[in-house]
Amino acid sequence: MKTLLNTHSFTVRPSDCDPLGHMNVARYLDGCSDAGFNIQAAWSLTPQDIRDGRQLAFVVVNANSNFIRELHIGDTVNIQSELIRIGGKSCQVCHHFMKGDTEVFNSTFTLVLMNLQTRTAEPIPDDLRKAMQEAHA
Repeated sequence: MKTLLNTHSFTVRPSDCDPLGHMNVARYLDGCSDAGFNIQAAWSLTPQDIRDGRQLAFVVVNANSNFIRELHIGDTVNIQSELIRIGGKSCQVCHHFMKGDTEVFNSTFTLVLMNLQTRTAEPIPDDLRKAMQEAHA
């Protein structure tokens, strides 16, 4: 599963930066969150399906981040997301922040499929597993 999906892009704003002059840590996680909802939509878990349909969503249970290069005001970032593995109730994705052809940050997330009514982990249904695999084929 090597296919990277373009899941989000943004330009660093002055309000995204901290007193050190580079993008604040919290903004990196905001980008990962936006990319996470977009990758779920690519897997068939659209916001409407999450809210009004199956009421299933992947939630983050672990994140491992690597800050490679600083980002500054005006930098344009494209986030590409990779599906690393699919388990019984969980999966791992890596969000790669790209400034042009240069990777400036990445974060690997372990996600668990949560039933939003019971608030418990649930096995990944076969149709969702298939959609995840096809999106990254």
